[in-house]
Amino acid sequence: MGNSSEEADRLGIQASLYDRHTEYLLRTAGLKEGMRVLDVGCGTGEVSLCAARIVGPSGRVVGVDMEPGVLERARANAAASSSGNVTFEQGDLSDLRISGLFDAVVGRLILIHLDDPAAVVKELTRLVRPGGVITFQDFNISRTRAVPHVPLVTETVEWIAAALREGGRNPDMGEQLAHVLRLSGLPEPRVAVAVPTGGPDSAAVTLIAESARSLLPVMERGGITTAREADLDTLRARMSRACAEVQATVYVPELVAAWAELR
Repeated sequence: MGNSSEEADRLGIQASLYDRHTEYLLRTAGLKEGMRVLDVGCGTGEVSLCAARIVGPSGRVVGVDMEPGVLERARANAAASSSGNVTFEQGDLSDLRISGLFDAVVGRLILIHLDDPAAVVKELTRLVRPGGVITFQDFNISRTRAVPHVPLVTETVEWIAAALREGGRNPDMGEQLAHVLRLSGLPEPRVAVAVPTGGPDSAAVTLIAESARSLLPVMERGGITTAREADLDTLRARMSRACAEVQATVYVPELVAAWAELR
């Protein structure tokens, strides 16, 4: 979905919807005060900051991403939040060079972007001490919906899912996480799900519209829709009006967490 400033803004909207849910799922997976945590594919740092709040001043969080631009924004976000227990480093997950063992490895919305996620997870286990936690979170995009039903929301979600499939990615990676952890050789994983919602004029509607905007080049390349048909400049307003007409609640993608303890 690119690394533009517009995409970074979209990720900020996404974070505003999911941060409390992410923190809940991290705690459910076993993160606690005093832990040393590695956040892989940290992006602009929202998950790292969630983990930093959990581990507290006696803990430490290291966020890793391969894109220097997003790491600059992550450092700015950390400085703005006065988080003194989180740092960020540049690195490639397929060959990550980092010293010491961690009590937990976490990642949100990263495995969907990998060609062989199980192999990467297996490689990351070498950085976790025995008894430590490995947990990943990802979306089930096809579960996005408005209740009562709003056809424009359904159509837009179908465009987004089709674009991800066109790019070789699974739009419902969340439901595959437990399978990925098993393939990586970890003990039987556990799973939990959290789902943010919003009203007709909310960040939930904005996220759906802006996700479609980010994926428009893929949509056009794959013959899914066109700029003229999608009319992205008015999509958010049209979707909001349609939801307001039926007083719909908008359910954004399910956020699934799977986790296992390293033996």
